Amino acid sequence: MAKFWILFGAAVPLASAQINPRFARNVSLYHLHPKKTGAIPLNMDTGDVRGDLYFYLDQFLLPVECNHSHQDPMAKFDCDNPERVDPDLVVSKVDLEIDTRWTTYSGCNLCNGTDPFSGEPCEEGSYKCDCFGMGCNKHHVGRESIRDKFLPPHTTEKCNAAMNATCGSVSTDFDKCIYCLKTKGFPLMKEGCHGRDLMYYCSASNPEYHICGQGEAADWECWRANLPRKTSGYWYSTLAEGRCHEGSKEGSCGWKLQSTTSVMNTCLENRLIRTVESSHKGCFDECGPRNTTSACWIGCFFDAVLGEQARNSTVVTGLPLEALIETFESSFVGKHKGGCPIVPDRSILDDSLDDDDVVVV
Repeated sequence: MAKFWILFGAAVPLASAQINPRFARNVSLYHLHPKKTGAIPLNMDTGDVRGDLYFYLDQFLLPVECNHSHQDPMAKFDCDNPERVDPDLVVSKVDLEIDTRWTTYSGCNLCNGTDPFSGEPCEEGSYKCDCFGMGCNKHHVGRESIRDKFLPPHTTEKCNAAMNATCGSVSTDFDKCIYCLKTKGFPLMKEGCHGRDLMYYCSASNPEYHICGQGEAADWECWRANLPRKTSGYWYSTLAEGRCHEGSKEGSCGWKLQSTTSVMNTCLENRLIRTVESSHKGCFDECGPRNTTSACWIGCFFDAVLGEQARNSTVVTGLPLEALIETFESSFVGKHKGGCPIVPDRSILDDSLDDDDVVVV
C-alpha cells in the first residue's frame, strides 16, 4: 500500500526519484494567490524568500500606485492582478525537489478573462504562462533573477546593435517598440540579449518612465525601483508539463512536490507591518492611527524598509533584510509556535486515502 507524508494537512505521495541526483536540489518557495486556486504551483510563479518578499512588499505601494494606473503600465497590471487584489488571498510555502538545469522563466498569471500580456481571451480562473518568445523548455523549471529583471542592465554592444537593427525604426514609439521586441525576442536572445535589455530598450520612448534620482521620479516610483536593490532573490516558474508523477521516467520532469503550508495573507501582512512599525515608531506615531492607505503611513513604511534616501536616489538602507526574512519565514511555523494559523489545503489530498495510507510527521 502506498505511503504518504502529511505536512500541515498537505499529503504528498512518496515516489522513487525521477530527477537526476547530480542536479537535484530541495527548495522552499513561496507565492501569494487566491485560496481557491490551491497551493500546488501548477503553471504558477513562485519565489525564494527574497524573491517573494520583493513581490510582497510591493503590495504596500498599491494604494498610491493604483492612483497612477491610467498612465503607468506596470501600475495598471499590478492593480488589476487578481493575485494581489482577490479578497481571499493566502500565502503558500511549497517545498519542492527541483532539477537545477534551468530554462527561461515564464510569466504565469491568473486569468480574469483576458491574458494581460497578449490581450487574447483566456479561461477565467485559469493560469496562463508565457515566456515571450524567448524559448523555454516546459519540462524544466524556469528561473529569473530579480536584480537582473528590474534593475538597469549593462547591455553589450552586440546586443544593442542587434536591437537597433531589428526595432530601431520604431524605437521612438513605445507601444510599437514593445510589440517589435516581443515578436522578435528569440532572435535577439541569440545575439546575446537578455530580457532586461529588451525591457529597457523601449523605456526612453515611454513618456511615463521616470528614472529614480534624475529629478522627475516620484517617491513611490523610487520605492518601487529600489525594492529589488533591497531584496534581490529569484522567481521560479513550474509548468504542469514539468511536474514529476509516480510513473515519470528520470529526466522527463523538472520538479516534484514535497509539501505545502498555507497561511492567510492578512496574518502574514500584519506580522510584517508590526516588524516595520516597531523599527520606525516615531514616524508612524506622527501619522496617527494605522491607515495603510494614507500617504503618511506608506511614506513611513518605505522609509523604514528602504531608508529615507530611497525616496529620491538609489541609495538603500533601512531595516535589515534579515529582520524581514525572519518575520516572513516564521509565519509558516504554526500558531502554537508563534506563527500564523495554518490554512488547510485539500487540493493535493487523495479522497481514497485511509488511515493506513498516511505517515503523520
